[in-house]
Amino acid sequence: MTITLSNLRKLTIERDEHKRSPVYKKQSPKAKKAIDDVMTMLAKTPSKVLTTFPKIIKDVAKKYGVKPKDIETYFAKETGLTI
Repeated sequence: MTITLSNLRKLTIERDEHKRSPVYKKQSPKAKKAIDDVMTMLAKTPSKVLTTFPKIIKDVAKKYGVKPKDIETYFAKETGLTI
Protein backbone atom coordinates (compact mmCIF):
# COMPACT_ATOMS: atom_id res chain seq x y z
CA MET A 1 0.00 0.00 0.00
CA THR A 2 1.40 3.38 -0.96
CA ILE A 3 0.94 6.42 1.20
CA THR A 4 -0.39 9.44 -0.65
CA LEU A 5 0.19 13.01 0.42
CA SER A 6 -3.42 13.42 1.55
CA ASN A 7 -3.20 10.25 3.70
CA LEU A 8 0.04 11.47 5.23
CA ARG A 9 -1.55 14.84 5.98
CA LYS A 10 -4.49 13.10 7.72
CA LEU A 11 -2.11 11.07 9.89
CA THR A 12 -0.23 14.14 11.07
CA ILE A 13 -3.42 16.09 11.74
CA GLU A 14 -5.05 13.34 13.78
CA ARG A 15 -2.05 12.90 16.03
CA ASP A 16 -2.36 16.36 17.60
CA GLU A 17 -6.07 16.81 17.06
CA HIS A 18 -6.78 17.03 20.79
CA LYS A 19 -4.79 20.27 20.99
CA ARG A 20 -7.39 22.14 18.94
CA SER A 21 -10.36 21.43 21.21
CA PRO A 22 -11.80 24.22 23.36
CA VAL A 23 -11.63 21.99 26.45
CA TYR A 24 -7.88 21.47 25.95
CA LYS A 25 -7.27 25.19 25.45
CA LYS A 26 -8.88 25.99 28.81
CA GLN A 27 -6.43 23.77 30.72
CA SER A 28 -3.44 25.09 32.65
CA PRO A 29 0.04 24.70 31.09
CA LYS A 30 0.88 21.87 33.50
CA ALA A 31 -2.33 20.06 32.67
CA LYS A 32 -1.71 20.48 28.93
CA LYS A 33 1.72 18.86 29.26
CA ALA A 34 0.21 16.04 31.30
CA ILE A 35 -2.55 15.46 28.76
CA ASP A 36 -0.02 15.44 25.92
CA ASP A 37 2.04 12.87 27.82
CA VAL A 38 -1.03 10.69 28.43
CA MET A 39 -1.92 10.83 24.73
CA THR A 40 1.62 9.82 23.72
CA MET A 41 1.64 6.91 26.13
CA LEU A 42 -1.76 5.75 24.94
CA ALA A 43 -0.59 5.93 21.33
CA LYS A 44 2.34 3.63 22.16
CA THR A 45 0.06 0.83 23.39
CA PRO A 46 -3.28 1.18 21.58
CA SER A 47 -4.28 -2.43 22.24
CA LYS A 48 -4.05 -2.08 26.01
CA VAL A 49 -5.78 1.28 26.48
CA LEU A 50 -8.46 0.12 28.87
CA THR A 51 -6.10 -1.75 31.17
CA THR A 52 -3.32 0.85 31.27
CA PHE A 53 -5.38 4.06 31.30
CA PRO A 54 -5.79 4.41 35.11
CA LYS A 55 -2.12 3.68 35.77
CA ILE A 56 -0.96 6.10 33.08
CA ILE A 57 -3.14 8.87 34.52
CA LYS A 58 -1.80 8.24 38.02
CA ASP A 59 1.84 8.23 36.87
CA VAL A 60 1.53 11.32 34.68
CA ALA A 61 -0.34 13.26 37.36
CA LYS A 62 2.42 12.55 39.84
CA LYS A 63 5.10 13.49 37.29
CA TYR A 64 3.58 16.89 36.43
CA GLY A 65 2.09 17.74 39.82
CA VAL A 66 -1.50 17.67 38.58
CA LYS A 67 -4.45 16.02 40.29
CA PRO A 68 -5.49 12.76 38.59
CA LYS A 69 -9.10 13.94 38.87
CA ASP A 70 -8.28 16.95 36.64
CA ILE A 71 -6.99 14.68 33.87
CA GLU A 72 -9.97 12.36 34.23
CA THR A 73 -12.32 15.36 34.07
CA TYR A 74 -10.66 16.51 30.84
CA PHE A 75 -11.18 13.13 29.19
CA ALA A 76 -14.77 12.98 30.47
CA LYS A 77 -15.56 16.39 28.97
CA GLU A 78 -13.84 15.54 25.68
CA THR A 79 -15.65 12.26 25.22
CA GLY A 80 -18.94 13.18 26.85
CA LEU A 81 -18.68 10.18 29.17
CA THR A 82 -18.56 10.02 32.95
CA ILE A 83 -15.65 8.30 34.64
